[in-house]
Amino acid sequence: MQRILLLIEHQQNRLLLSQTLEQYYQVLAPGVDADFAVVGEQMLTEDFDLCFVDYTAIHYLREKMLAIRKAAIPLFLPFVFMTTLHDVGLSTDHLEPLIDDIVYLPVEKIELRTKIRVLLRSRSYSLQLQAAKEKLNQSLAQEKELNKIKSRFVSTVSHEFRNPLNSISGMAQILETYGDKLTPVKKAEVLQQLRRNVTKMTNLLNNVLVISQKDMNKLQFNPAPVELEKFCRGVINEVQTAFNNKQTINFVYQTETQTFSLDSKLLNHILTNLLSNACKYSPQNSNIDFEIHTQASELIFTVRDRGIGIPPEDLPQLFDSFYRASNSQDQQGSGLGLAIAKEYVEFHQGTISVASELQVGTTFTVNIPIVNS
Repeated sequence: MQRILLLIEHQQNRLLLSQTLEQYYQVLAPGVDADFAVVGEQMLTEDFDLCFVDYTAIHYLREKMLAIRKAAIPLFLPFVFMTTLHDVGLSTDHLEPLIDDIVYLPVEKIELRTKIRVLLRSRSYSLQLQAAKEKLNQSLAQEKELNKIKSRFVSTVSHEFRNPLNSISGMAQILETYGDKLTPVKKAEVLQQLRRNVTKMTNLLNNVLVISQKDMNKLQFNPAPVELEKFCRGVINEVQTAFNNKQTINFVYQTETQTFSLDSKLLNHILTNLLSNACKYSPQNSNIDFEIHTQASELIFTVRDRGIGIPPEDLPQLFDSFYRASNSQDQQGSGLGLAIAKEYVEFHQGTISVASELQVGTTFTVNIPIVNS
């Protein structure tokens, strides 16, 4: 309901006006025994759509009214001057900056309601125009951010592809030039490096595909019974092998239940990403804690490292696609892993959170509701 403020010092006029308007609008007015100047200044700070004033209000509250009207720009906030003097006009110097219309007393109710409807319609139009402008600005900001994401995507993916492609090209040249002269051991090393780089490119392509499937709502969720402890030990072995056992992953499984209903493919990505990041950003020979326990009806995964940490300003955007922390530039990465992990956690109706301190370490916590397998 639209709100009309009555800053009319004459109590009888204020009462009659209030009785006329209150069945159509929410009416705000000073109390009978209130200090008009003090209460009027306070009421001008409230939200209202139209204000009636008289000479007394203008005398005491002129500067406050001017400030309110200026603050409302570009919105239209109408002020109506109520007077018994029929020779008053809007051209009067002290009224022109303040008043949008005049009501001469006595006034017919139909005429009064018509004036109010016209002014409030203009007020409504200005509010709609402001809302449309804000929506347009929001859309432009989103488009600008989307363009930044696209540019970051092209730059990141190009960089991530270039390194393994250069390596594959180099290994291919070695095989082509010296293939018949390489020892079996050296040839096996070259082929292993080739496979490693092909795997890296395949994983990057898979991550990009996951993001595109997410945008098209094509991701699938297929929960099934998983022997969790055994499954997690397999993930740990894969991660430690990939990082040549440079860090020690301390695994603690604190629940008697072995089987849970989970999507093993999605869970594998979640845990592999968190453990790989912990290894990637931790010093050699450091310890990484990987704990699993249940609490109430939730399954809780915790991965804690003692690495470089994450700057506080990066934490709010850490799970955005293609976003990388400002201190991670020395390490390769596409900025997709955590975004996909978050998506996969949410498929399980769970949550993922992060706490970090620079040069102390980072802790990721995943909470997933337990579903009977």
